[in-house]
Amino acid sequence: MTYFLDTSIIINLLRKKDKTRDFIVSHADDVFITSTICEAEIAVGVYREESSKIALRMEQAEKLFSSFYQVVSFDRHQAIIAGRFKAELSRVGYLIDDLDILIAAAATSYNATLVTSNPKHFERIKTLQILTL
Repeated sequence: MTYFLDTSIIINLLRKKDKTRDFIVSHADDVFITSTICEAEIAVGVYREESSKIALRMEQAEKLFSSFYQVVSFDRHQAIIAGRFKAELSRVGYLIDDLDILIAAAATSYNATLVTSNPKHFERIKTLQILTL
């Protein structure tokens, strides 16, 4: 199975949360991917740190991202899916953050289950496969 890790899960891994780590360990035969969009969101958090901690935090993040099977770049196919998601959500008045739409589109394009600890917004996209930790 392919799991697409959302930014909230990556944060949990960086913070060494047992529940998240245990999930990864118990699914060692599965594939874990994420997106450069999540990597950008993590970078925002790192650069909000005290300047003395930035280099260490960035190194930790880079090490974690390099451990994933793949960190996918946003592409044209995902852009079309994101456009469809945003149009559908705006039609019913349930817009979510643009970055969440892009993450959902990336997960969908890989037919992956999105793993998140913040399902509230993602649940608005009815075709998205979601696993909440």
